[in-house]
Amino acid sequence: MRPVIFTAGLGDIIRTCYLTRSLQHLEEASSPVPVVVASHNPFSIELFRFHRNATQFVLYDLGHKYQELVGKKLSPREMNERICRFAGVDHASLVRDPASPGFRPVFNAPDNVDSTGHIVFQPFAGNNRYRGLPAGLMERIVPVLREQPCPVFLVTRSYLRGKAGPGALHGEEDAHQWEGGNITVLDSLSTPATLNLVKTSRALVGSFSSLVQAAWFEDKPVATFYPADCKDACGTPPSQYAFGMKRADCLGRAFSEAVVHELRTFLARWQ
Repeated sequence: MRPVIFTAGLGDIIRTCYLTRSLQHLEEASSPVPVVVASHNPFSIELFRFHRNATQFVLYDLGHKYQELVGKKLSPREMNERICRFAGVDHASLVRDPASPGFRPVFNAPDNVDSTGHIVFQPFAGNNRYRGLPAGLMERIVPVLREQPCPVFLVTRSYLRGKAGPGALHGEEDAHQWEGGNITVLDSLSTPATLNLVKTSRALVGSFSSLVQAAWFEDKPVATFYPADCKDACGTPPSQYAFGMKRADCLGRAFSEAVVHELRTFLARWQ
């Protein structure tokens, strides 16, 4: 069967799942299909390892190759061509069709959280550490979340994050100081279970990161905060990653513009 490819960050892979026919193609696979995953996030591949049809997948975990090519000023197509060439996969036959109208991915996970109507809080931003919420802003947001009449799941996941040069940046996402009351810290939830947690939530709060993409695709209210120089959110025009920013159920503010009362009022609208 035709191969599929999922590259870059988790947010990009989420977009590929929702916007292209790649995941649908995998759901329909009845014979071995090459699945190339080249992401700096080592947990992205869990979307495919835990998939209900994974027995038909020939998985290529090529995050190290992606890291090697980052910084070489390659276009996305050139990046994918090199990765496919390395894996021995025919780039010309990749699935590129758009997803069927109304398609919503189904994610399979061994560790789903049995909850609905909760809030998902993602304060950190993975590889783009500067987009993680500043400590002072977190200290203002957490009390608002404690006021909510529902569970709040604070999701984190630490791993060694590579960079374009030699060595590695260690990104530690530690938020256990906020554990307690209605806030539960989940620091090892699988990627598909995390996306399912977004699917069953009533709102997402956090940094401008991967889960914002998933929440917008699932039509969830989003309150997201970002540095004033975040080109995706603040560019003219904003990038494709900010496609839900102007929705009525989105509150988007730069770190310096975040107002606690505004967040409290926003969340009250979606109870």
